[in-house]
Amino acid sequence: MLQALRVDQDQAAPAGARDDLPRALPRRPVDTATIAQLMSQQLDIANPGSDAEALRLLRQIFPAAPLSVRVAALARRRVE
Repeated sequence: MLQALRVDQDQAAPAGARDDLPRALPRRPVDTATIAQLMSQQLDIANPGSDAEALRLLRQIFPAAPLSVRVAALARRRVE
């Protein structure tokens, strides 16, 4: 028979038990123009051979960025 594990939230952690955990950085809102600039810089470094390759590269490097921002970065690179 399975027994439930009871965890008491009131018990304090031993001293130093949480000191070695990495601290999460706070999320800051990032301007889409800044992201597009970073993307175009990455494209300048990678120098992909086609638009499809460029979009695939951007999707790998910036997986959370929307497709519209990736396409805008690609278009921005063509203008520059």
